[in-house]
Amino acid sequence: MSNPSIPAGPGVATPAVVLRTRTLREADLIVVLLTPGHGKIDCIARGARRSRKRFPGGLPNGARGEARIADHQRSRGSLVNLVDFAPSTDHAKLGRDLELFAYVAYLCELSDQLIGSAAADPTGFARLCEALAAAMEGTHPALLRRYELSLLEGLGLLPALSHCSVCGSPVDEQDQGVAFSRERGGALCLAHSRATQRIPASVLSLAEALLEGTGETDAAAYAEIDPATRRDLRDLCRELLGPHLRGPLRSLAFFAQLPR
Repeated sequence: MSNPSIPAGPGVATPAVVLRTRTLREADLIVVLLTPGHGKIDCIARGARRSRKRFPGGLPNGARGEARIADHQRSRGSLVNLVDFAPSTDHAKLGRDLELFAYVAYLCELSDQLIGSAAADPTGFARLCEALAAAMEGTHPALLRRYELSLLEGLGLLPALSHCSVCGSPVDEQDQGVAFSRERGGALCLAHSRATQRIPASVLSLAEALLEGTGETDAAAYAEIDPATRRDLRDLCRELLGPHLRGPLRSLAFFAQLPR
């Protein structure tokens, strides 16, 4: 478990996102929170399954709001007491929309698996909040791809997309596509492209556009992109994420239940 140092005081209030919960005994929950100033916090929410006063709306995965954490002294690895959680948005829609539920579950599980540090990361926290807010407004694959890429970028795990990962020179599209090797750091120029896979330049260009937040992030614009390019980008993101995951993403099963 990854608990930060909580500042002294009568209790600490912090913006937070619920990444994961687990039942403990009859009424308690183990809650993993992501916060901008304290990273990931492993908490115990006593009576959370019964108390609607301290936990209005419950603690569903993806809930955004303000958490108050007790400042008691604790040993290394112990759980922090989650006193209360005040949601900033209405999350009731999560229980009525299977597609939205799948998107939120995936965003939270991916963040939980890749973010292992208790270090402050306001930018990473903001990116997750932005992705969750976008999903609540309307689900479309572009927001998933953008979050996957931005999460890799924020953690320093994103490979080179437009410049050679070996020498830094710009890469040119060849008839067979751009040479790319995850093991060697990403895109490769002609001089360093021997015996590597090829990826269509359109796929890498789309990845860069999503990171930069250009028009391709719009649902309608993304839907107009060639399906093969969108599918190749999805597969590339999964290939890049795979080595950094602790295990299979169970949330992907929800997508299998969605209408095609």
